Amino acid sequence: MTSHELLPWTEPAFDTFFSSQKRRAHAYMLAGHSGLGKTIFAQQLAKSLLCQEEEVHACGQCQSCRLFESGSHPDLHVLQCEKRMVEIEDLFAIYAPRYLEDENKRKKRKKPSAVIAIDQVRRVIPDINTRPHLSACRLILINTAEDMNINAANSLLKSLEEPPPDSYFILISHDPGRLLPTLRSRCNRIDFRLPDKQQAILWLSIQLPNHADISQLLRRASGIPLRALELATDRRHSEEEQITQYMLKLAHKQTDPASAAAVMIKNSELIIILETIQLWLSRLIRLKFTSQNTILSENEANKILIDLGNRINFRELYAFLDKVSASKQLASGPLDPLLALEDDLISWQTLCSVNNRNKPI
Repeated sequence: MTSHELLPWTEPAFDTFFSSQKRRAHAYMLAGHSGLGKTIFAQQLAKSLLCQEEEVHACGQCQSCRLFESGSHPDLHVLQCEKRMVEIEDLFAIYAPRYLEDENKRKKRKKPSAVIAIDQVRRVIPDINTRPHLSACRLILINTAEDMNINAANSLLKSLEEPPPDSYFILISHDPGRLLPTLRSRCNRIDFRLPDKQQAILWLSIQLPNHADISQLLRRASGIPLRALELATDRRHSEEEQITQYMLKLAHKQTDPASAAAVMIKNSELIIILETIQLWLSRLIRLKFTSQNTILSENEANKILIDLGNRINFRELYAFLDKVSASKQLASGPLDPLLALEDDLISWQTLCSVNNRNKPI
């Protein structure tokens, strides 16, 4: 498992970080939508900070770089929830088990924990209060920060308020609004925004040289390059298609919210379902502004969805989008995924029923 190359639209932020060495803060938050390259940025940032050559970009040859790539660097400390570690096989997943619960305790749970708990923060604190073993500094990386429960966040806050010397905290966050305001205020924020369309298309063209319509793929992903790359794979594409089909069936009253929620949850996790619903609601709203029916017109089902979107007013669409966004914020907490999704789907079917009364679709 090796780190990925820095994505082109994140290079300016990377260069800015290393050009401000004298003014460098002890804590940074990498903030932005999932799929913009924050994790890859964090990997390259960590590797370069720990590199013994102390250049802007890691040399890749020193002992520190070799240990980093092997997943055994003693000065890199990663906190992430068990669920993320199991589902996403990246370099940070190799480091994360060090601070998880004992394996025997984890095996007793029916499913992996989706929370970064206070015990994980407590386990890492003694390690970060010692001198670096190999590099000039040590790194504490939290992926993702909103997975921390309130006790873990408060425990981390104490370390951010009185940071140990020669240490950097890097927090990755897809949704900073879910974090404690005091936690956010202790971090310098690096925002990740959508890349220029042409830059994203060029990058995707290199990754997917045989894809027929990169521009259309990027539109479906709402301009998010790594999401577009996922959509190009069969698994993510089929997940999105299934969610779209069930939202259409609900609109037509061809199924009920409980049945639809059960199938969706069986095949995907709540956060992905809500994120997918969120994205195509956003596209529907944009469609109503621009009248560009090409955005969703890949097949007949999407044409029907466009027609449905045109029948619902902005206020109602925004209200439902807010409801889905609120559910997404709670998705990593002690929420019953099935009941939470069913509640949102009931609202969607009710919204469609009210707007299509006496209006044939």
